[in-house]
Amino acid sequence: EAPFLEFIQRVCSDCNDGDCGPQTLKAGCGGFGIRNFLTLFLSIEVGKALVDVSNAKSVGDPVMLDLAQRKVELFTDQLNESNPILTEIADAMSAEGDALSQAQQAEIKGDRAAAVEFGKRMEEARVSKELSNVKLMSCSAKYNELMKSLRLSGN
Repeated sequence: EAPFLEFIQRVCSDCNDGDCGPQTLKAGCGGFGIRNFLTLFLSIEVGKALVDVSNAKSVGDPVMLDLAQRKVELFTDQLNESNPILTEIADAMSAEGDALSQAQQAEIKGDRAAAVEFGKRMEEARVSKELSNVKLMSCSAKYNELMKSLRLSGN
């Protein structure tokens, strides 16, 4: 297997302060997030299982073939099921960061009412993010159990 290299460059600051000066970086900007890791690792597992499918076919082992195909299905199903949950988490994180920035700007301008409103939005986004994280953990646990059962069955 070849090494995996990825170079990521993200621009997290807009030139929109009127003077075209650098803005404060937004919270949560510029990382290699959970979506990337989960997708990367599940894709690697799908790839390995596909190699197992190919090997099973080449040696004519129907038991090994069935096991490998079921692994491909489980990893693919997990990718498909987790993707919308990961989108919820990313959207909530963005909303939380945006609300924080807006609350800070409102405070700077002395608009306490707007700051409080943005604070409420930030809390709503935080709660949404936490609920989505619980859904993701449940999805992960489900597939851990399914994979464990598959390994224990041996076929």
